[in-house]
Amino acid sequence: MTQKLPALPPRIQALPRDHRGFPVPWFVTWFDGDKPAPFGVGTPDFRVADATKLGRAVKENRCWVCGGVMGVHKAFTIGPMCAINRTSAEPPGHRECAIFSATACPFLTRPRMRRNDNDLPDDTKEPGGVFLTRNPGVACVWLTKSYRLRTATGGVVFVIDDPNEVLWFCEGRAATRAEVAASIDSGWPLLVEMAEREGEAAMKQLLAQRARAMAFVPAE
Repeated sequence: MTQKLPALPPRIQALPRDHRGFPVPWFVTWFDGDKPAPFGVGTPDFRVADATKLGRAVKENRCWVCGGVMGVHKAFTIGPMCAINRTSAEPPGHRECAIFSATACPFLTRPRMRRNDNDLPDDTKEPGGVFLTRNPGVACVWLTKSYRLRTATGGVVFVIDDPNEVLWFCEGRAATRAEVAASIDSGWPLLVEMAEREGEAAMKQLLAQRARAMAFVPAE
């Protein structure tokens, strides 16, 4: 498994591995049988985020992927719909950790892969906000110096400020403009449906958000 991964940044190399040799992100919950265990003990479930880590990530300015302390730049790994509304259900990370996630995570690099929710622990919680379960086909690494927290259904969401850099990836490589545009078009009806339920003002705002996001789509 490791041989198929992109080059591991030093911070990723320091993470524990699962039985396949795949590095286990800091946010992942480990289980001893069906009970949560200390990080690195037992078996990791990549689908389950450790709820205690989110608070630490915010308070201690820690990378969501490696757990190390970040500097002034924050890199969010998001999908195209989040690039439009500038929100994320997950905290940011280091630039190299976010890029590794966007180019190594099976769900983010395989457009046809679907989330496996079988046998999830009973107390597993969905992330805050409106969570889209679709595979967007492309991943965005959005680098910014600041964000804000906003209370949302089920918890909080991260409201992302203007970017210093925006990178797009598809199938583990740099994405083309056509690939990003196709992903935006396929997910757009989901955002439109939500905006229309909220009224004309919400729809007008959504259209402005889309126009703003398109400025950060790769050039031809």
